[in-house]
Amino acid sequence: MKSPNEPGGSIVRVGGLGLYSCGFNRRINCYLRQDAIASTVMASPHNPNSADSSLKQSLEAGLAALKQKDYQSAIALLESVSQTAANQPPGIRAQMGLVAAYKATGNLKSAIALCTSLSKNSNSQIKTWADRTLKELTPPRPPKPPETPPKTGFIAFDAGTKSVKNTLEGDRPTADKKTGFLPLEATAAPKTTNSTHISPPPPPPKPPIRPTSEEGDRPPSTAPTETATHAETSGENSSDSATNIEPPSAETYQLTWREAGRTKNPQPLKPLKLLNFWIGAAVSVIALFFLARFVLQLLLTNANFLLLQFYIFTRLPIFAPIQLFYRDPTPFVQIVFGLLLASSPWLTDALLKLFCGIETLRGSVLSKHSKEASRVLRSFCTKQNMPTPVLKLLPLNVPVAFSYGCLPRFARIAVSKGLLEQLTNDEIAAIFARELSHISHWDFAPMSLALLVIQIPYLIYWQAAYWSERLCDLMTIEFLRFAVRNLAAAISAISYGIYKFLRWPMLWLSRRRVYFSDRTAAEITGNPNGLTRALGKMAIGIAANIEQQKQTSFFLEGFDLLLPVGVGQAATIGSAALRAPLSQILLWDLTNPDRVWLTVNSTHPLLGERLKLLELYAQFWKIETELDLASLSLESPKKRKLSLFKSILEFKDSKLFLQGAPFFGIPMSLGLVVLLWLIGWIFSQTSIWRLDWLLGDRSIFWGCLPIGFSIGTLMRINYFFPDITPRETASPSLPEILSNPDVLPVDAQPVQLSGQLLGRTGIENWLGQDLILQTATGLVRLHYVSRFGPCGSLWPQPIRPSDLIGKPVVATGWLRRGANVAIDLETLRSQGSLVSNSGHPIWSAILAFAAACWGAYIIIQGGR
Repeated sequence: MKSPNEPGGSIVRVGGLGLYSCGFNRRINCYLRQDAIASTVMASPHNPNSADSSLKQSLEAGLAALKQKDYQSAIALLESVSQTAANQPPGIRAQMGLVAAYKATGNLKSAIALCTSLSKNSNSQIKTWADRTLKELTPPRPPKPPETPPKTGFIAFDAGTKSVKNTLEGDRPTADKKTGFLPLEATAAPKTTNSTHISPPPPPPKPPIRPTSEEGDRPPSTAPTETATHAETSGENSSDSATNIEPPSAETYQLTWREAGRTKNPQPLKPLKLLNFWIGAAVSVIALFFLARFVLQLLLTNANFLLLQFYIFTRLPIFAPIQLFYRDPTPFVQIVFGLLLASSPWLTDALLKLFCGIETLRGSVLSKHSKEASRVLRSFCTKQNMPTPVLKLLPLNVPVAFSYGCLPRFARIAVSKGLLEQLTNDEIAAIFARELSHISHWDFAPMSLALLVIQIPYLIYWQAAYWSERLCDLMTIEFLRFAVRNLAAAISAISYGIYKFLRWPMLWLSRRRVYFSDRTAAEITGNPNGLTRALGKMAIGIAANIEQQKQTSFFLEGFDLLLPVGVGQAATIGSAALRAPLSQILLWDLTNPDRVWLTVNSTHPLLGERLKLLELYAQFWKIETELDLASLSLESPKKRKLSLFKSILEFKDSKLFLQGAPFFGIPMSLGLVVLLWLIGWIFSQTSIWRLDWLLGDRSIFWGCLPIGFSIGTLMRINYFFPDITPRETASPSLPEILSNPDVLPVDAQPVQLSGQLLGRTGIENWLGQDLILQTATGLVRLHYVSRFGPCGSLWPQPIRPSDLIGKPVVATGWLRRGANVAIDLETLRSQGSLVSNSGHPIWSAILAFAAACWGAYIIIQGGR
């Protein structure tokens, strides 16, 4: 390590930690004198020991990243700490580290703004350090350049005129200590022909990628460079107005696209291995078949059971059980699956025509919005020797696109009017390339089949609720209205549960195919940046549609499997993207070590991971990236070779084990089964007959499975539902929630958020299927369970959550941060003192005890 007096390096003392920062000039050596300040800070009334572990971990990770010269990660982590604990010692340490990081990246404007803020600190030593550093960051103004530009490749400009690079790149924002997230200065969005959407801010300028060495390992150069010139210009322009800089709030934040370019001759990526993908697709369809058969047989059996009970009670022939329902439904399910697959293009056309008014998209209309999309369609289909898909237009303002069909010759690509109007020429072409990849990979066929299968229960749920509400409005007899409404509610609720249940076998295929389509689209167009912007704008457009419609439309929920962006992710991330940088709100998607396990119930991969992969493709082709997300991925710790016993112990102490304790309890219960069988074997060998029955008893095996689930649920319940007290209840903003990279759903934080309740009304939402809280900083989904359980939602209640739709409410509950953000409700209160109580902890405990009793009953029954 270089000494502070050697050129090109210095040691930055931040809170007692020595951090080496390459590229500092000798005048930054004043940072060395921080031991006295560190001791003063540690002695301040706000002791750092009171900060939570996540804050400390973020601070230490940020300082470690700064030491390793990973400035982008350091800035992201330290800004988060600075915002959360602005005037506390961790926040001050983070701000000092940020000054070093901003200086190293050439962002003098933000460094000066931070030093100006620290110079107003009441602590005299911190103030002295800030004033001294501020002088080092604001050198005297250089003489005015001559009118004739020197022969150095740069254009001379006045100090008050921004350089071209400064205009395009922008400056990194300063953290807003009041809101707790990174705001941006208001800037005009770049002018485009088809899109007025706003997008993530450009990061500070960075040197070009060097494939042979890291950025921080580059030796210092004395020759003038464009980056250095830009940094000096930024420092000059900021020195005069540094004292007047105030970070803008979320209301003034404006998201702008960098409009990064594309490669003209993309180098081919590594060929995809599709064999395992096709095998997985086949397994998914087979699993869907058997699951649908099981559900149908269960419904038929229970229908006959109810008919039999009515027949016994009334002796009316009309209630006699139907003998056809006792037959094996396998041949019927096979025929239905075959017919749905063969007729999927025309059935889906009819479905969309009936409910959405779909129409044919003429080639002239597509060429008007995107000539490149038309060119991509022709060239790709010619190259792949397949017919051009039929184009369909959805008259919807939400930007969506999807493909469906059974064979490539019958394939369709449907796009919405909102997509053509809100995306630019190259972005539309990138989306069309995605859908072409689905057709060329043949994954569109099983997904089209699955869509039609799950549409059967979903349409029953939707239409039963819709028509029963209108029928009840025509009835005058209260008893008939009550009977019709509750019967329709039961049918609707059961159908919705079946819809959710039948989606599970296709979730793996739905996630996996997205990775392949993103990659193929980037390779076809050579424009991963265009696809990045398209996905971001689609997420923003879906969130805007939910806010405008005041609910999640049936189309978005019913066709979620086929859409390029998951509706659940888009609602949260799309609304937060208008209020904070994407690099902040996608931090969890990029850095949480357990995020892969938390996406098993999601229809789409994490958006942050997808955008990071697109950025890596851009770096591979050596073009400028639209975002800077790849640098935010923290380096994984070195894997240690542990014994199996130690690995199990470490996993047992992890939060992931606690998160999945109910499910991990099931295989752990098998250890108890082996122990009981071993005891039975020992007693059988010693001629003690009273316990030899334990050996090989299958009832013990089947009974211990629910008992293991019960034990795991009880282990987790106190962590999952901590007591809600006014002192510990927080009211974080949505960007603050999204920017915490370490939390899991088990880290339940009691929160209280206020806003307007969005969602469907009436029977369509009796189970709380669509409850969304529209806060000042974005959309947050709410999970509701009646205190009388799911069945209790169908009985008359004084107040339901759906009765508060459209009203301002205060939601109190437990925050869950996983692949999606949601709040498990405890209470939902409106201004009119109407309260709807939820019962998540109660029913978790009831479920655990019910599973234990069931397992005990199986064991007691034994071989009877």
